[in-house]
Amino acid sequence: MHLEVLDPCEDAEPSGWEEFRQAEGLSAIWAHDVIAASSAHSWARPLLTVFRDGGRIVGAVGAVYAGLPLPSSRRVPRPRREPLLLDVRLPGHSNAPTWHFSDAVTPGERRRLMRMFEQAARRHLGWGLTGVLYRMVTEPHLPAVTRRGAIVRPSPGSTVMPLHWTSTEEWIGSLSRNRRSTLRRQLRRITQADDLVVSEGEARTDLDPGELAELNRRHTARLATRFDPRAPLPEEYFAALLSRADVSVLSYHAAGRLLGFAIVYDHHDSPAYGPWAALQPEEGGRKDLYFDSYARIVGRAVRQGAKRLLGGRGRVDVKRSLGFAYVPMSVVAVPRWAMG
Repeated sequence: MHLEVLDPCEDAEPSGWEEFRQAEGLSAIWAHDVIAASSAHSWARPLLTVFRDGGRIVGAVGAVYAGLPLPSSRRVPRPRREPLLLDVRLPGHSNAPTWHFSDAVTPGERRRLMRMFEQAARRHLGWGLTGVLYRMVTEPHLPAVTRRGAIVRPSPGSTVMPLHWTSTEEWIGSLSRNRRSTLRRQLRRITQADDLVVSEGEARTDLDPGELAELNRRHTARLATRFDPRAPLPEEYFAALLSRADVSVLSYHAAGRLLGFAIVYDHHDSPAYGPWAALQPEEGGRKDLYFDSYARIVGRAVRQGAKRLLGGRGRVDVKRSLGFAYVPMSVVAVPRWAMG
């Protein structure tokens, strides 16, 4: 077993990567060009590590690294010239850890391979690497990254909705009385808004990626915290997504102005509600768009026969009222001396 550490912004797609991604059911978030585009002009630089058994890829780790201190660093990080933090997450992803192995790799082997990844990252990034931060670690994945010297703390969890309904109306009927009546009223207001244009679909050519990026920038600025800084997704990222047949975009316009959008990363079993952004009402936005987006995305997933909808993090109480279950997560910080 050996590994390769790659910078998707500079290195070519590793041979066999797309075959591995599709065979393992990894969404468009893991596409090589999407990872590269997510870090255009960003202070967070991507790393993609792939593990090979012979010539065949059997696992991968997606991560970014950034200069310290965070979140004040806002320029391209410089390996071997400044302190760095390796942040194991992929932009746009918030439902699970960003490492993945094929079923043939045993739990014990996965733990060993994650140590190999840390050793390789330390060599690749040099003396300035201060440690590695594993985000969005669900309980089954903790044994792969915890050890003596690691700091484990609870972090905001994710959400998932099992889909056992046959229609949107059946889903709405399963909600609490208050949520059910409020949601129906919200959906009715959107339907009756004559000036509102709602569109959804894959491979959209009618949207401006720059507009999506600007709305995302505003949204990200409201959510970022000192200990969870988020680099805004750039225009190049949305341009890469818009052209894909496995990414659906839901958009809301009025008088030609983009009011809000939602990205859905398609999957035959588990589609994921990705980035959402919208203008605030005081900016000319509409307050009911967020809930309307869930009704449309749940309905689409049900019609396609999906088993569950991944809802990501944030606004957990609202999502629970819509039928999502909470998935606890942890953050695991490993200082340099404990890496590998």
